[in-house]
Amino acid sequence: MNEKRAFLKKEYLPLIDTIDASKEGNFGLMTPQHMIEHMTQVFKASTKRYGEPEGEPTKSALGFKRFIAKGAVLKYRPSDKTKADLPALKYETFEEAKAALLEGVNRFYAHYDANADFLSYSPVMGEFSFDEWELFHYMHARHHLYQFSAIAVYP
Repeated sequence: MNEKRAFLKKEYLPLIDTIDASKEGNFGLMTPQHMIEHMTQVFKASTKRYGEPEGEPTKSALGFKRFIAKGAVLKYRPSDKTKADLPALKYETFEEAKAALLEGVNRFYAHYDANADFLSYSPVMGEFSFDEWELFHYMHARHHLYQFSAIAVYP
């Protein structure tokens, strides 16, 4: 088991359990539950194809490829958005949201274990392989754990 898989499968959810659902993050607008629901959505999206490429990759897709190739280190970028812009929560409780995240992580690995050559696709991000997604999920998870003080250092 590689370092990223070991972290996401064995360490990530116990670290999520250390986050107090009522605490604000060190940066950003999301509540802990918003962050968990956001992570779940990204894990699930990484196993799908939203259409097919129509020619050359877009500027956005090429940018995502460069971002991954450089190590996928996320940085907080403030915006004009407010908490009112956050989406409605999908799950009634923090515990339900955490259970959905566990399901999303497990689904990601089960999908790629059964379909090693699968390339996800979205018009915005382009095509991504398992290795690209695993790196992104690893760095994305660590970024948000740092946001809520579940880890002390990022990246």
